[in-house]
Amino acid sequence: MTTGSHHRDLIPYEDIAPGNEASVEAVASRILAEGWKLGSYPSISVGRDIPWALKTPSLRSWNFHIHCWDMLNPLLKAYSENGTLRFLVAAIQVAENWVNHYPNPKAQESDGSFAWYDMAVGMRAYRLAYLLQSARHCNLLDAHLDDRLWKSLRDHQRYLADDANIKFHNNHGYYQVAGQLAMGRRFSDQSSEMAEAVHQGRERLARILEQQFTAEGVHREHSPDYHRMVYETLKALIDAGLVEDTDAIAFADKIERALAWFVLPNQRIANFGDSDYRLMRRNRSDATRKWRTHEMRYWVTSGKLGHAHDTHWAAFPESGYFVARHPDAKRPDRLEHSSYLAQTCAFHSRTHKHADDLSFIWSEHGSDILVDAGRYGYLGKTELGSPLWHDGHWYADPGRVYCESTRAHNTLEFDEANLARKGVRPYGSALTRWAETKDGLLAAESECRHFRRIRHARLLFFLPGDWLVVFDWFHDNLQGTHDVKQWFHLAADLELKAEAGTYQVEIPGTDSPLQVASLLPEPTASPPIIGQDMPTMQGWWSPTERELRPNFAFSYSLTNARTGVFATLFAFTEKLTIQDGRINTSGRKGQFSWRDDRGTHKLFFERPQRGNLRVGRQFRKHTPTAPS
Repeated sequence: MTTGSHHRDLIPYEDIAPGNEASVEAVASRILAEGWKLGSYPSISVGRDIPWALKTPSLRSWNFHIHCWDMLNPLLKAYSENGTLRFLVAAIQVAENWVNHYPNPKAQESDGSFAWYDMAVGMRAYRLAYLLQSARHCNLLDAHLDDRLWKSLRDHQRYLADDANIKFHNNHGYYQVAGQLAMGRRFSDQSSEMAEAVHQGRERLARILEQQFTAEGVHREHSPDYHRMVYETLKALIDAGLVEDTDAIAFADKIERALAWFVLPNQRIANFGDSDYRLMRRNRSDATRKWRTHEMRYWVTSGKLGHAHDTHWAAFPESGYFVARHPDAKRPDRLEHSSYLAQTCAFHSRTHKHADDLSFIWSEHGSDILVDAGRYGYLGKTELGSPLWHDGHWYADPGRVYCESTRAHNTLEFDEANLARKGVRPYGSALTRWAETKDGLLAAESECRHFRRIRHARLLFFLPGDWLVVFDWFHDNLQGTHDVKQWFHLAADLELKAEAGTYQVEIPGTDSPLQVASLLPEPTASPPIIGQDMPTMQGWWSPTERELRPNFAFSYSLTNARTGVFATLFAFTEKLTIQDGRINTSGRKGQFSWRDDRGTHKLFFERPQRGNLRVGRQFRKHTPTAPS
């Protein structure tokens, strides 16, 4: 058997977890020849014994994807597109192998696997449904195997029909419902149970979309990559005809336009929270197929398709993000050189939430400069009641613990403790005000409380292409004192030099280095740190699962402070002289001045308790010295 035409008579395979394969036929052929491989995990041969059992906690993530039947996605997709029977036959063998090990939902109890884990059931359900329908259509099953696969599919349906099994509060429930919808539609004309699954799935989907996304179209789980993943599934459901409501389709477009703000100038995704440093780049044809909106097509093709957003910045006050993106003044046609600043001010739940309140990332002149820690992976389940568990960690692997920690993000750390995520009420959004001046200065204000007692206000003052000022004010309402560090983390390819309380960073392709200095005399600069393991991990960055790369970290610190202020300047210049910095006690009014290669800069602000944020700047160029 090589190819057939039976696949054309069926509803096409729903690519609910779409991949990035340029040629799904080639990927499917490679899986049959070389095995299926996920990241840095071992390769699995689909024709031999598959490691269904969970052998060690470090393999949790891998085991989950195995029980989702992720290895079958390219096989089923390739068969659906081209009718190549060997792909379907191989998929049937894997399904038979799985059913032999798990004839009912109770069968997983002995091996600790993810066989009937909530999201795995949803992902596997629609794959099993398509496989079973296709195999019947091609007469590839004997009566015994047909009966066992149908029984298993009904077990999936009954599991998904029970609200107690659905994780409505996070994206797992979303994928459960997506799988339920696709599974049910395939057999709705043959089974009343499956017809009910479609009806129930559509009602649930509307409910979950409202819970998962804000009205601004931003995903609530603190991760642009999960925003991408959940949206791609929604688009797949729309493309498959499983979502027909016009309001839902219009909202999907809003979700995609919001996501486009989180595409970096280098076409990677902003890796806040549990986001890998994923490449979003596409050619014209792939971008047209994969994305619906002009804005997303524009950024993933580097301007070859579509058009940009109407503004150079976006505030998401309900969602808790502020993003600015501005063309390079000298190279406006080189989108990869655009200025980019994004801040996360969100705490909607513990789901994928790092201890990163008010952190931000920054790119300039073709380089990432300040970066987030990354995801690293869901490795090593935390022991219930342990110190890590009380600190809000679900996973115990040291790399994962570091990437979630406050010291791994560009924010304030108090007394070497992580900002609280467990046992505290989520504040939703901490973004309060923002402003843009006529001469191009952007400012964003955010404010939240840490440990129920410490007020923390942050202002980012951003002049794209030139400089950035990071202002932090804190106060302990219970009059306690704290040792506080303002942390910063450079991209892994950048070098950091320190001298007399200031830092210098060489940025490739720029005329001047990046100078970093405190605008106030009190904060103390740390030595540069890179790739440190003891006494605590510091100076690491994770671009993808189970990978850590050393990168420079540094901080400014205050000790024994009840109320404190940081104001750190990042400026592209050969020479930098700090002239003045004045802040009132409440941190609501201040001004700074400094001198660089071009002239003298003054920055001033006022943030009243009510009303608009007031910001401004003055710049006086150097006056050339007359020859004597």
